[in-house]
Amino acid sequence: MTIVHIETKNHQLVVSQFVKLFRQLLAKAKNDCFETKGKTFLTEQLMYFIRRSQPIEMILPGFPCKSPNTNSKVFGYLPDRGEEIALEYLDNFCEQVRKFYAPGCKLIIFSDGTTFSDLIGVSEETQDKYNTTLKNLIKVRHISWECLDSFFSSQNGYDALREQLMSQYCSLDKQQVEAQIQNDEQIRQTYQGLKNFLFQDNPWTNSNYPKTKKTRLKQSGEFAKIMIQRNDALTKLLSEKFPHHIRLSVHGHNNSGPKFAVHVLPNDYRCITPWHNVVVKTSDNQEIMMKKEEAEKLPLTALVKRHQQPWYFLQSTEEIWSECELEIINPPKTGIRITYKGNDNQQKPDCSRLNSKTLQNLCLEYGFVVLRGFQVDSKEHLVEFSSLFGKPVIWDFGPVHTIRPKERPDGYIASREAVPLHWDLSMPPSYLETSGRYEDFTPQFFILYCHKAPANGEGQTTVVDGRRVLENAGSTKVEAWKQIEIDYFTKLTYYGGKKHSYPLIMQHPITGEDILRYQEASSSKLQTFELSSQSLPQQDFQQLITELQAKVYDDSCLICHDWQQGDLLLIENHYMLHGRTAASDLTDDRELWRVQLLPHSLPQKSISDISKKLDSNKVA
Repeated sequence: MTIVHIETKNHQLVVSQFVKLFRQLLAKAKNDCFETKGKTFLTEQLMYFIRRSQPIEMILPGFPCKSPNTNSKVFGYLPDRGEEIALEYLDNFCEQVRKFYAPGCKLIIFSDGTTFSDLIGVSEETQDKYNTTLKNLIKVRHISWECLDSFFSSQNGYDALREQLMSQYCSLDKQQVEAQIQNDEQIRQTYQGLKNFLFQDNPWTNSNYPKTKKTRLKQSGEFAKIMIQRNDALTKLLSEKFPHHIRLSVHGHNNSGPKFAVHVLPNDYRCITPWHNVVVKTSDNQEIMMKKEEAEKLPLTALVKRHQQPWYFLQSTEEIWSECELEIINPPKTGIRITYKGNDNQQKPDCSRLNSKTLQNLCLEYGFVVLRGFQVDSKEHLVEFSSLFGKPVIWDFGPVHTIRPKERPDGYIASREAVPLHWDLSMPPSYLETSGRYEDFTPQFFILYCHKAPANGEGQTTVVDGRRVLENAGSTKVEAWKQIEIDYFTKLTYYGGKKHSYPLIMQHPITGEDILRYQEASSSKLQTFELSSQSLPQQDFQQLITELQAKVYDDSCLICHDWQQGDLLLIENHYMLHGRTAASDLTDDRELWRVQLLPHSLPQKSISDISKKLDSNKVA
């Protein structure tokens, strides 16, 4: 949907744009009443904030704790890819609102696990670990966190918290709940759903719990009545403490207000939650949620891990994926390593057995992919494999560049020296530059193959996630950087020989996302790499370079890859920057083969066209 910035004083246009966006967030049932009733209710809530030029505020009770049913529902007790997707999706909704409504949009997630964790056998310690991990899962811009601890003393434990909640806010006794179950169809359905949930999720490990299925079902029914009472109390607490907030819910409602049912997975409009399911990334690159036992029955799946913790299932079209270990290298989303698990006596499988579309999707998501334990027979074989990802760039020496230290290097690439951060083919020779359009000569991907590994800890390939750099910098800083163009020059070796100028922030030729186009200076005696700018005064430019250096070398953005013989790296060249650490004479045998890959025809404005839009009077 096209987002257009609207002046805050134009109230109706803000409401209209918000409602359009909000429809995409709603989880709708057959009896949905949003268009007939809910939209009017929502409009009144929105006007409270808009008239005051205040951020639109919402609240969502949820993200309580993982289901303790690790046999059939979830991986474990900590957040995983499901929570990560949900937080990204909800935070992005608020960001989209900010783009057309300057005061912005804020979401409070009220972690409601304390209200019922005792009924499903989740300890206070387990719940606390879940919540602590959740808050540090991703960098959010518009989400804040609340829980019962915000309003009641937790000094005496969670039981005391629940007692305070119930004594002050619950207006239903057990007899009233039972009467509602008998006489109200909606309450009866809620009761049955809670009863089934409690029966399935409770591990029944407490020695005081009943032993037989029949008595456990009965106990679940009693617990369900308690949950209805506690939910009544929680609803009253939230209404009192957050009287104007738009009330979101992960449970089904008819959306007439005051509660609006929302989905937390993009393109999946069901009320389905990550704390009861796992994520499966399908072979067509769609992320869906289902019970763990269902996912484990799917064919051709591999488990992706993060910090050795199960994160999600990846489905492909080849059996070899189930024979591989997949590990995210630098969470949340920088680099993924795919290691073939075969034993030492087995012949390494051909790298071409891995589905190239799946690899490409992983590379787009994580910036680069490491393949370990796969076979590359020759340079010709590498070109054949690489061609699955694009058209090889043909240099005057051919499609494969052999990178190894020379006795008399003409530049730092062919030496033991460190190589400054850059992106591939930023300084093309004239015969490769052709039209002068960035996307015509800039590879989208390139592949590095380690024919001979360097000494341990030497000659590492450094990779910087430009997306993370921009995220850490923040939107205000990035907008200022869009006004800056940097000029680069280095002598002619097999590349370079003339000045090239690039905006510091460009747009990805395929996705349209902002990308960082920064290259590091070098004062090497073998080869200098010079930076200058007409966009800024010299002192301001030097301050900018100092700031950029700190950001690209931040631990959250930088990875140093230690090569093992036979490693393959597939790198997305628009998202990432890369370089090399220095080496000693122990690494004189280090030999990498590189193939750079252009995408198929992609229309894009030229560098000169983009540069014309830069305002050199604006300073970061």
